[in-house]
Formats: sequence, structure tokens, C-alpha cells
Amino acid sequence: MLNRSSNAQRATKLIIWLACIVVVLLLLDQRGILTPVTASTARFLTPVTRTLTNIRLAISDTFGGIFGSSQAAQDLAAMQQRVTELENENLQLRSAAAENATLRRTAGMRERYGWRTVIGNVVSRSADAGNRLISIDRGTADGLAVGMPVVSHVNGSPDALIGLVDTVSQHNATVLLITDSRSVISGQVLAQVANEQEGGIISQPMGDVLGQWQLGSRLIMRHIDRDAKFKVGDDVLTAGISKALAFDAPAARIPPDVPIGRVSAIRPDGHGQQADIEPYFDPDVVRTVWIIVGED
Repeated sequence: MLNRSSNAQRATKLIIWLACIVVVLLLLDQRGILTPVTASTARFLTPVTRTLTNIRLAISDTFGGIFGSSQAAQDLAAMQQRVTELENENLQLRSAAAENATLRRTAGMRERYGWRTVIGNVVSRSADAGNRLISIDRGTADGLAVGMPVVSHVNGSPDALIGLVDTVSQHNATVLLITDSRSVISGQVLAQVANEQEGGIISQPMGDVLGQWQLGSRLIMRHIDRDAKFKVGDDVLTAGISKALAFDAPAARIPPDVPIGRVSAIRPDGHGQQADIEPYFDPDVVRTVWIIVGED
């Protein structure tokens, strides 16, 4: 009972104090004493209120435009459709440009070298780490035969030999890359040799170009005459010896003067010389190939 009486007294006193404060504030306001305080408060709260109102209106307009306007949704869908159409058109133009470049390359080969070629695409590469083979989408139906040379190019390189047709079916063929250790072709070095009388002559030392991939290298050229003069950086081409001698062998299909690579090192080899050959590019990276099926 005592606690209840004490709490009631404190509540009564609080009410009396609040009533007094209200009366005092009313009297002060009537006399204009509180006017500066209320004006300052109003000046502070007005920008805040205005900002909050603008935010509310902007949010309302945004969501109203998104969810309330079917025309905006239709316009957005039309724009997305147009972007898709433009992307498809761009892809078609790029594909046509690549095809035109390939056809120009083919025409250039025929004009420059007299090669008649068939264009093919690499469809797979050998999964066997012991062999360097690629499969292409051309076969006997396209005029291919075992032993035909296959050339390609990468990033502005010459049209260079990458391999020979190894096996062939009606619509497909496998190509043995020149870097494979089973590959052996006759080659010649196109060397510029100094000459006191003529200022320089072209020397063409010959040898056998062998694949060395399984042995940790790329290509070597062996059986070069020990007196042959050539240097690092000289170009190496096919010699076409089997073709010149009319041998009845697959190698006889290889014409002379097909680029292979460049000399990267020279060293003695018994009674002759041996040279390391660096291909113009890695045959493993090509996607498009040209099979030489004949000459003009």
C-alpha cells in the first residue's frame, strides 16, 4: 500500500510540472519570445522535408514507369531484339570476310606458285602423344591422295609445308606433320653466298629434312655437303627430288620450292653438316589447310 501511495504522489507531481511547462511555453509564445527558435527549426526541417518528398516522387515515377507502362516494356523488348539481330549480322560479316581472305589466299598461291589446291579444315588432332597427326575434312571425293603436301600459314607467315597426307578415305584424311619423327622429305637451303666477282650468288645446299618432335626438337636437316656455304636465318624449301626423278612414291607428289622454315643452328655431322630448322609456325595451331593436288 505504501509503495502505491508513493508512486501516485510522484505521478501527480510530474503532471503538475508538465502543466506548468506548457503554461509557460504558451505565455512565451504569445509574447513572441519563441519566434526565433521556431523559425530556425522550420528553416532546418524545410529542406529535409522537400528532399524526402522529391525522393518519394522519383521512386514513384520510376516504379510506375517500369511496372505501369506496357509501352516501355515493348520498347525494351524491341531494342533487345535489334541488338541480337546486329550481333548476328556482325558475325555473318566476319565469317564472310574470313571466307574471302581464304579464297584470296588460294588465288594467290596459284598465281605465285602455280599450285592447284583444295581447302580443308582441321577437325581433330592426334590424342596419341607419340604421333603428330591432324585430321581434315577432305578425302578422295575431293581429289586427295596419299603423299600430297599440305600447307598453311599463321599471322602473316609464308604459305609453308606442315605435313603430307598419310591416310585418306572418301571424305576425310589424316596428315602426318613434318615435325613427326616418321617424316622425311628432301630439302634445300636458299643461301646468299658472297662472291667477289658477282657480289653474291644463290647457293642451294641440299639434304634430308627429318621431324624431331619425339626427340625434343622440331626439324633437322642432315646429309648436307660439308663444303656447302649457308648461314643461320637462311630459308629452307622443299627440293622435290623424288618428283624430279619421277619416282613412283608418295614423296614424288611434293613439288620443289615449298617453304619449310629457317636455319636456326649449324654444326658438323660426320663428313657433312647438319642444321636445325625452325618452322615458320607451329603446325599444331593451324585450323585451315590447303592440300596441293596438282600444279599448272
